[in-house]
Amino acid sequence: MTDRATLNQVTQIGMETTPGTAVAATRRLPALSITPGIQTAINSFKPVGGKFNTVGALGKEWVEASYEGPLCYNHLTYLLNSLLTTDAPAQQGATAAYKWEFVPAQNAMDDPVTFTVEQGSDVRAGKFTYGLVNGFTLEIDREAANVSGSMIGQAYQDNITMTASGVTDVPVQPVQPTEIDVYLDSTAAGVGSTKLTRALSLSIEMADRYAPVWTLNSAVDGFVAHVETAPTATVTLLVEADEQGMGLLTAMRAGSKRFLRLKATGPVIADTYAYSLTWDMGVLVREVGEFSDEDGVYAIEWTFDIAYDATWQKAMTVALVNTISAL
Repeated sequence: MTDRATLNQVTQIGMETTPGTAVAATRRLPALSITPGIQTAINSFKPVGGKFNTVGALGKEWVEASYEGPLCYNHLTYLLNSLLTTDAPAQQGATAAYKWEFVPAQNAMDDPVTFTVEQGSDVRAGKFTYGLVNGFTLEIDREAANVSGSMIGQAYQDNITMTASGVTDVPVQPVQPTEIDVYLDSTAAGVGSTKLTRALSLSIEMADRYAPVWTLNSAVDGFVAHVETAPTATVTLLVEADEQGMGLLTAMRAGSKRFLRLKATGPVIADTYAYSLTWDMGVLVREVGEFSDEDGVYAIEWTFDIAYDATWQKAMTVALVNTISAL
């Protein structure tokens, strides 16, 4: 018997046409690790007078998967199409550069992409369908830029044969901390005007983006659909407690909205088009952290709620330029 080595557990994904209907998993994401976990709700019963349970009835079964890896201009496309909403990219000139834009709606349903996710090797493999990115964390400082988060999916299917034909690696183009700038402005129209020259770290977190719909339907192996829920959406910004950093005290006291831009600019793809990530958000101060020492710099941490702005008519918008022409 050949043992199932952890080292050889390859992950492949494929974009589903119909959520929950399996497709060939023809894309490998070398800068992203996806680890599935089987989740269950089992009803146990022990009769009066008995010492041990006599019944174990399965109620729900689903997958919760975690993912993590370095922030990548190309791989982020797959995460945001599922986390925020689906987009079709626009080719930039006659080049290999493509621009993706993601703007989740405030009052309407978004249309996220779901994936079939396969993992394993020729020794043994499994998969799950309806793979939906449900949580996302982006953490950036001068040492590293990383993403992590969670997915949900339908019941795990064991002992499958992994897709072998047409499988390709999505090119890796990491976002370097040296490519990143942070801006903070008082209006949406002016976002990107005022650079925070002493931003020390930044994180963006979204959680509980979707919830599964469970029904009494034996034809479906797991949940039948998903609904949107009000997500937790926050930004944490650590800055030097200088004039810029302490300027947020006035906004907090007035309950004034601010507009934050995370901007990363990578290598040129072709002509004037470069890899780039522009993440704009309306934010409201939610919490102020304690003053702290950060490598000798006196710093303060601000936590914001991502907030909808009626004039701007959105809470956030993400623009991503890379070499991915389709999922």
